[in-house]
Amino acid sequence: MSANILIIDDDEILAGLLELTLELEGYTVSTAPDGDEGLARVRGERFDLILLDLVMPKMDGIKFLRLLNESGFHRPPVMIVSSATGTELTDQHRALGVVALARKPVEPAQLVQRVAKLLANEESR
Repeated sequence: MSANILIIDDDEILAGLLELTLELEGYTVSTAPDGDEGLARVRGERFDLILLDLVMPKMDGIKFLRLLNESGFHRPPVMIVSSATGTELTDQHRALGVVALARKPVEPAQLVQRVAKLLANEESR
């Protein structure tokens, strides 16, 4: 089964690299440049996993997570992919649906491995 993944990141080059890496592994990948568009995508499609940057213009990652939780739409697990300094997976993140954290720059092989593991964990629930 191919998973549907959403990447929300304002860095167009990095988002494109992540998208290509995951598509080569057989995943269906969509991208959004900010939280506003990310929420619009979630309203229109069902995603199995979201890769989310924390620091973005218009709407940061934490605000996106709060609005997603309040929206009533399907809430897939979220992996934060961020270069924000001091970023650690906290209880606040977990309460908002974050299941993993990856620091930029992300090694493609590591990303693929972590995504596969997260999706396998979701399927077993």
